[in-house]
Amino acid sequence: MPRFGHIGSVIGAFVLILPACQTTVGLDETLIPLEELRSGKAIFGEQVSSAERADIDILATDDAMREFVAGLGDGPLDSARFRGLMERMRSGGYALSGYDPYANLSARDAFAEKRGNCLTYTSLFIAFARELGFEASYQLVDVPPDYDSVNGMVVLNKHVNARVDHIPGRGSVTVEFSEEFASGIHDRRIVDDTFALASHYNNLAFSDDMAGDERGAFVYLKKAIDLTPRNPDLWTNLGVFHARRGHFDYAISGYRRALDLDAYHGAAMRGLANAYGALGRDDKARFYQRRVAYSRARDAYTYYTLAQRAYLAERPTESLELLSEAIRLYRRDHRFYRLQGEIHDRLGDTVAANESFKRARGVAREEVDRARRRSLEEHHPRAKVYRRREILLF
Repeated sequence: MPRFGHIGSVIGAFVLILPACQTTVGLDETLIPLEELRSGKAIFGEQVSSAERADIDILATDDAMREFVAGLGDGPLDSARFRGLMERMRSGGYALSGYDPYANLSARDAFAEKRGNCLTYTSLFIAFARELGFEASYQLVDVPPDYDSVNGMVVLNKHVNARVDHIPGRGSVTVEFSEEFASGIHDRRIVDDTFALASHYNNLAFSDDMAGDERGAFVYLKKAIDLTPRNPDLWTNLGVFHARRGHFDYAISGYRRALDLDAYHGAAMRGLANAYGALGRDDKARFYQRRVAYSRARDAYTYYTLAQRAYLAERPTESLELLSEAIRLYRRDHRFYRLQGEIHDRLGDTVAANESFKRARGVAREEVDRARRRSLEEHHPRAKVYRRREILLF
């Protein structure tokens, strides 16, 4: 589920551990009122209405979808009926065979086009499940940071899956559309349909902005904020939208609103450092730069991302040093050791490479063991993989 990119950083990437009193820098300044920030006047010269783009029902079904699950609705609401839905989606080609991280579609469009990202496929499954009478919900998964670079912006991709409750004989079951996250080791929490719809609008804003439709992007972002006004990611994205067009005072207002909602929102602090720097307010810029640096120095996944980039840029020695820092900070992700093995192999150190690959396998087994313990605690059946990158159930 891609999130809106922003200047020099990503949405919600870093967790900072600093005294809360340090967030008080600059509270005496006059900020752009939030309603003016959301009006669009600074960019478009007029009030922009959320109604300029039609509302979307991402879970709506149509006759073709209802026909697709026809027959599955007969009989008791049991695990066999649930399994029948899973099998019908798999055999019908609705199991990530057309995965596209930037295809932001409703359930109805996903059914017609057989493509989409994790939010799209999850919406499609939930629409089918509810059509059959199951109690299905979205889950936001706390996965390791996954970065992408799009048109000069760094984007943080987040992940959702589905949860179905009260299946007779099964209890609660999570439906996962990505083999990468099939272990179930990552924490997850139920989010409501409003959160999912706001995320969909946010993704459409990103897509429109990348396509050059800045008014459409603004409208969709505004619609997302209308739905979930206490989501700091969205206010940060609104700050990004203004900053990319040179309206740094407006950007600061968006970032500061994000910090009001989450005092440790790393992306907002990076945005503030950039915006204050662009305006020549060096003291404030340096303050937020220090906060970002403090976070980076303590975030294993920052080092891991930098190590990946150095590796791809043919700088294996630098990559290895960065990866060592990542492992020092966090030793429980097998990907760190796998990349370490690849780097050693490139440098010609076969012994070190083999040791790293061995460690990667060991950590991966530990991850699976933790997932199994979680499965027992939550009464989830163990994962069953139909085939690579298709529906996974655990």
